[in-house]
Amino acid sequence: MLTLPTTLLLLAAAPAAGGSLRLHEGLPAGFQADGKLEEWKQPPSLTLGAANQVAGAMKVASPADLSAKVWVAMDARGLAIAGEVLDDKVQLTNPKRDINADHVEVWLALPRPAMPPLAFVSHLDEHRVEKESDCEKAAPEDPAKCKAWWKQQTARRKQLQSELVAQYGVTPKGVVRFGPDSTVGQARYEPFPGGYRFEALIPVSAFPRTAQAPLRDVRVLVDLVDSDEGGVKQETFLSSSPKRKFGDASTFHAVTLTKPLRFGKWPELLEWSLKGQPGASYAPGPDADALEVWVNPAQAYQYVPETPSPDVSHVNLADVKSLGKVGDVELVSVPAKVDDMGNVERWLVSRKGQTILDTRGVGGDAVKVTRRAPGMHVLQVYDGPSNPLGSGACGACPVVYFTHFSMDAQGKFSKPDGLEGTGGRTGYPVEWTVDEALTRIEAFDVEEDEDGKHGAKRLAVRHTFDAKTGKFTTETFAAPEAPGMSEDQP
Repeated sequence: MLTLPTTLLLLAAAPAAGGSLRLHEGLPAGFQADGKLEEWKQPPSLTLGAANQVAGAMKVASPADLSAKVWVAMDARGLAIAGEVLDDKVQLTNPKRDINADHVEVWLALPRPAMPPLAFVSHLDEHRVEKESDCEKAAPEDPAKCKAWWKQQTARRKQLQSELVAQYGVTPKGVVRFGPDSTVGQARYEPFPGGYRFEALIPVSAFPRTAQAPLRDVRVLVDLVDSDEGGVKQETFLSSSPKRKFGDASTFHAVTLTKPLRFGKWPELLEWSLKGQPGASYAPGPDADALEVWVNPAQAYQYVPETPSPDVSHVNLADVKSLGKVGDVELVSVPAKVDDMGNVERWLVSRKGQTILDTRGVGGDAVKVTRRAPGMHVLQVYDGPSNPLGSGACGACPVVYFTHFSMDAQGKFSKPDGLEGTGGRTGYPVEWTVDEALTRIEAFDVEEDEDGKHGAKRLAVRHTFDAKTGKFTTETFAAPEAPGMSEDQP
């Protein structure tokens, strides 16, 4: 028996054969968090006893003093844990704090997004500030402001990383996720002579964020907490890995699921959107239809850091807009990824049901479509500054140009055809028109007076669709030269 006052003993989960925790895939049939355990027919995931102690822990005198069999299982509903604990002095409540009573703790970490380097990005380059002293070179205009930014971002990045490892307290009153300290799941403890049984469900909605979809790689750790005297909790965490540091997910038990878990209302879109975005992550669950993306956004003339590193952009995958159908193939527009400036870009996606057939990025451009046998024709229109960052010679000058392509009856996109537009070096505003059938496209330069009021529109280019070739023919018209602008002006 443990006799010292205010003793807290934590026994970390013993690894199964081969050095890994045996995580059962699929919750047992009829699972309920009622503490009865009849549904757990599989072998235990862990067997805990004196051999699981780490140097410095109070000695366990016998299996009756403290030992346990523990089951852990996971499916798309969440992570279930159950156990039968032998304990000669059971204390499941504590008048001061429930977490100081006997209980179980679970740690969970999933594949995480990649953190961008600590840096700020201008229209010219990425300026890395990996250590405080780098500010002297990266931001010579104001090193002091850069150093204050560096300290703030260093602390912020640690917080963002820590949120990707979840620690749960499984108590008789429920499952508490530490950090937010909120009750997130159900738990039940049932005492019996010489010990107690417990069961709990950590719902998938309480899982940490992850960058992996489908989810196949999981890291789990289970701790058994024995507090015979019920005094002040002594923060001593022991592990089956003596090298483990507090909250270090790299030393948890790594498990690879043989049947990866898919989440979201449109799982394939979620999986496609994560590709090529190493800083993207999502919260697992049946409604997983949003991404958070870590990015160092480019900002013109940012010679001293102002933007966060990383900034967090949000992508709402549920914003699906149907553009039309060809038979059972549907063309939709969806927000899917984040560009270098932190703006959300859209994709055109052809799909059959929820099966993705083809994708085409269109950024933030306007899109016009029309049915034209055997499929659908698409016009993509960029209408904005000549340089997306607005930097450089006439970088903020308005410009418009067009891209034409088609989607066949099988949902395959053709090679895009760039079509001339107008604007840019004239400095004039631009306008454009296109008929509903996408047979006539026109772009205009719009004159302005000294007060900035719009005047006459001058046709700059006209594209006419040729049904025989499936291409556009182009007519161009001399554009006026804006006051103060010339060909040799930088």
